Amino acid sequence: MTDLTIINAEIYTPIHRIDNGYVVIENGVIKKIGSGRPSRIVGELLDAENNIVAPGFIDTHTHGYNGVDASYSDKNDLFKWTREVVRHGVTAIIPSTVTLPHKDTIRACKNIRDAMREWSPRKGARILGVHLEGPYISKEKRGAQNPEYIREFSIEEMREYIAVSSNNIRQITVAPEVRGVIENIPFLVQNNIIVSLGHSNADYATAERAILMGATKATHLYNAMSSIHHRKPGIVIALLRNRNVNLELIADLIHVAPEMIMFTFEYAGPYRVVLVTDSISATMLPDGEYELGGLKIEVRDGIARIAGTNTLAGSTLTMDRAVKNLVKIGLPLQDALIASTYTPAMSVHALHREHIGLIAPGYRGDIVILSRKNLDVKYTIIEGIPVYSSEG
Repeated sequence: MTDLTIINAEIYTPIHRIDNGYVVIENGVIKKIGSGRPSRIVGELLDAENNIVAPGFIDTHTHGYNGVDASYSDKNDLFKWTREVVRHGVTAIIPSTVTLPHKDTIRACKNIRDAMREWSPRKGARILGVHLEGPYISKEKRGAQNPEYIREFSIEEMREYIAVSSNNIRQITVAPEVRGVIENIPFLVQNNIIVSLGHSNADYATAERAILMGATKATHLYNAMSSIHHRKPGIVIALLRNRNVNLELIADLIHVAPEMIMFTFEYAGPYRVVLVTDSISATMLPDGEYELGGLKIEVRDGIARIAGTNTLAGSTLTMDRAVKNLVKIGLPLQDALIASTYTPAMSVHALHREHIGLIAPGYRGDIVILSRKNLDVKYTIIEGIPVYSSEG
C-alpha cells in the first residue's frame, strides 16, 4: 500500500462536494480530506489539476469483460479482468454467474474464491464475492438465461455454494414465485447474502411478501420482470414502493429508456439506484458471435442479443460510459456518482465491510479521477496505489 496526497481536486465524496480539495491517504486508508492545501504532503503527490475526484466505481452485477466470463474463468483470467477494468474507473466488482448446471456453479464459486484469496491492490479491482444470477428464477422471464438449468430452490445446493465459496456468496437473484424461494429468504439473509428479486413474473403481493422476508434489491429493474399495469401493478411497483429496496439500472440507454431512467431517479432518488453494467465477456471486443451460459449470443453495433432473437443478453456497457450516459440525459453529475459508488457499496454492505464507496477518513483509498471536461477516466487508485493512468 502507498501513501498518497491528492491536491487541487474537485471532490465528490460523493455525498458532499468540496472545491479545491485534497485527500490524504496513508497505508491505503484515507486519513484526511479538506479544502485548500493540506498541512503536510504524505507520500507521493498527485495534482488533480482541478479535475473530479470521486470514489472508485463499484459494479455489483457484471458477468464478464474482454473475453473473461465469470461463469467459466479461472483465477488468472479473473485477474486479467480486474487489471483491465480499472481503465474504466472501476475499483470493485462482484462477478456474476448465470444459470448453470450445479457442477459448473460449484466450479465458478471456487474460482472466484481463489481469486479473492490472492487479491491485492496491484491486481486491480477488488472482488467482493459471487453474485448468483439464478438458477432459481422464472422460466417465463428468463431473458438470456438457459431454461435447461432453471430449477426450484434447493437449500442443499445453496449450502454447498456457500461452503465452497468460503462464505463469499455476496448476492443472489431469485424469483419469489419459484417454489422454495420465499420461505428460504431468511436463511440467505442469515448467511450475509443480499437477496435481489429479478427474472420474475411475480404479482405485487408475492413480491411484497419476499421483501418483508428480507429481499433488499432489484436485479436490473424493469428488465425480465412482469410489466406494469394499472390493475395488476406487479413486481416492479412493489420494488419501487418499498424504500428499503435498492434498484439496479442498466444505463446503456438500450435496456431502459432515458425517460424511465429519469423517472426512477426522480421517484426513488440516487440513494436507492444502483448503476450496473450487466456486462458480458464480449465487452470491449468486436461485434460477432459469443456465448453466455451455453446460449449463442450475437453482438451487433455493440448490442448483445440471443442469436436469432431480439432478446437482450446482458450488455457491453462499462461503468464510465454508464455515468456519462446519465449525465447526457440530464441527471446531475453528483447523482450519477452516488449511484455508481456510494449506493452500490451500501446495497451489498461494502460501506462497512470493506470500507469503500465513500471519500471520508477511515475508508479505503479507492478513488477515480475524471476529466472535468468530458468525464474521461484519468486515474484509478486502489488503496492509494495508482493502478491506471490515461497518460500511460
